[in-house]
Amino acid sequence: GTDRPFRGWGLRTIQPLQRGQFIDLYYGEVITADETRRRLDAAGKGKPSYLFALDKFKDELDAYGIPEYTVDSERLGSATRFMNHSCEPNCRQFVVSLNKHDQRLYNLALFAMRNIPAGQELTFDYLDAEEAEAGEAERDKEIDETSIPCLCGSKNCRTWLWA
Repeated sequence: GTDRPFRGWGLRTIQPLQRGQFIDLYYGEVITADETRRRLDAAGKGKPSYLFALDKFKDELDAYGIPEYTVDSERLGSATRFMNHSCEPNCRQFVVSLNKHDQRLYNLALFAMRNIPAGQELTFDYLDAEEAEAGEAERDKEIDETSIPCLCGSKNCRTWLWA
C-alpha cells in the first residue's frame, strides 16, 4: 500500500529505453477553444483530463487563457495519454511541426530524458520546459478552489500543478 493519493493510470515501459529514444506522440482529437471550454465545464474538477493545450505559441490565447487548439485524447489517443506528471520526469515532450501553414497545429513527441529500466513508470512534466523552470514560483502562489495539487511525490515537487 501507499499513503499517496491516486495519481491516475500511469504507463510503464516493458523494455529498457535509452536516453533520447523516441517513445510516441501524444495523439488525440484536435478541438477548438470553444469546444475545450465546453468540455472543461462539463468535466468538473474531479474528472481526469486528457486535454493537452497547444499553447507553445502563446500569442494565440483567447480571453480565458485557452489556446485556439487543444488535443483531447480522452476518446481517441495513444498510450501516452496515461502518462502521469512528475516534477522530476524521465521523459520530455517536444513540439514537432509538420504544418508549415499554421504553427498552432503541431504534434507532441515524447522522448526518454535518461536511460529507463524495464518496468519503470514513464512520466513527463505537464508544464513546458520553460514553464517548468518558472514553475518554482508555483510554491509561492496563492491557492484557490481552482488550484490543482501536484501528487508526484518527487523530492523537488513544486506542490501545485496549476495554482
